[in-house]
Amino acid sequence: MQTIQGPPVSYPTKTRELWNLLKRVHLGPRGAKVTVIVLFTFCWLLVVLVRSTVPRDPAALEGSSLVALATSLQQGDVSGRDFQSVFGPGTQFLAWLATAITKNRSALDAYGMIAFFFCAVSAMLIAVMLLVCDRVSWQDSAIVYTFCFLLNLFSEIADFRIVLLLLSAAFAYRITSADTIRQQMIWSTATGLLCFVSQLVTFDLGIDAVVVVVCALIAGSVLTRNVWALLGIEVFLATLAVANIGLVVFFKLTSANYGLVFDYQNYSLEILRGYHNSMGISWQLPLRQTVVLILGAAYVIGKCIMVARKSDPLQASLLASLTFAAVIWVKSAFVSSDIPHITAAFTSMIVVLGLLATKELKSKQALAAWALTVCGVLFAWPSFNLSAPVDMFQVVRGNVRIRAAIRNIYVPKKSLQARLLPKPLTSDSADRRDVSVLTFPYDNHLVGVRRRFFAPVLESYAASTESLEHYYIQALERQRVKGLDIMYGLDGGVVPNIGGIQAITRTPRIFEYLYRHFELVSDEDHVDGHYELREPYQPRDVAIEELPFSTPHQLVDSGTLKLAVPSTCGLVRLQMRIDYTKNSLIFRPSAIGLSLNNGDQLVWRGSVRPQEHNQKFVTYVSPLPPETFHKVFSQGPVQSLKWDKIQYWNLPADLLGSSASRIIVETLHCLDPKKFVEATPASQMAIVR
Repeated sequence: MQTIQGPPVSYPTKTRELWNLLKRVHLGPRGAKVTVIVLFTFCWLLVVLVRSTVPRDPAALEGSSLVALATSLQQGDVSGRDFQSVFGPGTQFLAWLATAITKNRSALDAYGMIAFFFCAVSAMLIAVMLLVCDRVSWQDSAIVYTFCFLLNLFSEIADFRIVLLLLSAAFAYRITSADTIRQQMIWSTATGLLCFVSQLVTFDLGIDAVVVVVCALIAGSVLTRNVWALLGIEVFLATLAVANIGLVVFFKLTSANYGLVFDYQNYSLEILRGYHNSMGISWQLPLRQTVVLILGAAYVIGKCIMVARKSDPLQASLLASLTFAAVIWVKSAFVSSDIPHITAAFTSMIVVLGLLATKELKSKQALAAWALTVCGVLFAWPSFNLSAPVDMFQVVRGNVRIRAAIRNIYVPKKSLQARLLPKPLTSDSADRRDVSVLTFPYDNHLVGVRRRFFAPVLESYAASTESLEHYYIQALERQRVKGLDIMYGLDGGVVPNIGGIQAITRTPRIFEYLYRHFELVSDEDHVDGHYELREPYQPRDVAIEELPFSTPHQLVDSGTLKLAVPSTCGLVRLQMRIDYTKNSLIFRPSAIGLSLNNGDQLVWRGSVRPQEHNQKFVTYVSPLPPETFHKVFSQGPVQSLKWDKIQYWNLPADLLGSSASRIIVETLHCLDPKKFVEATPASQMAIVR
């Protein structure tokens, strides 16, 4: 039987050429590392793109600031020069750049692009950091990226700050490892400029970067026994100082309203102090998970010390630099200790844990200890999931089309302007188009396309020091001459997790200024909860009347004040003093509880934080419901519940907090007492609800 053979199988020419090319490619260690970084960075960008298709809330705490920052720079206002902000001009420039590459260049509609841009910056900076660390292998890089994907590290908009700190530590290592004085000077100068960029992102990040670099250079000098490495500190600090001087000189020369030369640095420090005093959140991560993370951090620190004693000096210097960054960044969760901040605080520690993997391969016991630590971290990590691989799988399957996703962030399908902007900003009369708008207390995302946006301190809750309130009011005085409208939003919800502290309590002087110089345009209730205030034709005649009281009950940290006559006052002015058990410059100061009662019936309950610790301060509280509070700016009477008693008490603090050791209420006053009338029975039921 004759076998009939078919024609020989022939693969396409291009396929054979590609296969032959791959067989000829032999990647060395550095080539393999670059390949891993490029591959994972591409996957990271795909994940970010997929997540950008999910709508984000531009009214969130950081989102609102970024939208306003981009709008301000479009108007020519620079953070630190023309206004103050938690975020510096570096963050403002990135938000503006992301907005500029969208089609309509509206910051509100460009929030998806801003989110994608900032998360993509994190991916790029991680790649640069791994490339700068020449003693990090491709295996180390792959493990770090795996942790990033499984634990969703650097997935939030502002997480690129963590990478900047790690990159500063990597630059410090390159100063130590430089072979010549010339290389050392180049790396020292580059490190100073990088820390300056970090400072422009957020001022506290710049401070952290300086501490990390100085500590890393000292440790590197000791480990390598190279005294010349300390010369890098002088060059680094000199570069940073010259950059700061150049910046403030530029601010002084380009703005008529910029005050003293170093106002940018002074007010930035004031914002940090105000944030520390007023934005404290108790530790929210459960105890078991907290213990696991602390043990994991202890393992990283201990293992780095052991590696420093046994490995070569340069490897030890690299690990020491990154560990300093990880340890210092943990303190970022000491003030706002909610779960997102705790997760971000331990992120850099996880990066160092990933870099330790290949150092443990020589010993089974050491590898077992590392694996046990990793399992514990996976158990304790709040955001551990497989969402990143699932996102990439959606791209592979075609569920998310890359071109459509890019088009959506370039030109959003649905505009947010018409949906989020309140009615007064979308239906302004022609004679108000040139009048600037200030949003208060915080709704910075309400940036009208037809009106100029104005904000002396962008995050008004951060203006909770006497110096910043004075700066804010001075800016208001200058702007009133040119024309100014106020868009007043309902209190509560705009700044989450603040312990029931009202905006008028955080910034009492600013509120009193607005109350004296602005009034409600219309008494009509608005569904969106935003009301327009304008300067009245006749100045408001404001009366402040003392409320006499007795003290039937008083302890060191609690007490009861009994009014001589029951009052319907809706704006209560308190002068008081709060002393603390621990140093409030280091530990997070705790709030005190405060309630207004009518006999045994509760009228209002809230909290108060002092603007100045261990000193007298003045603040306001209001028993009015948030949905009716705007009526205090009207000329008509305001219905309020009657009350005759104030109770105050010390709120407990965690290990990172400082509780009040003594509370003294010195005086009580009512702002415009004749404005407030006792609510009718039907209105009382509505207020109670």
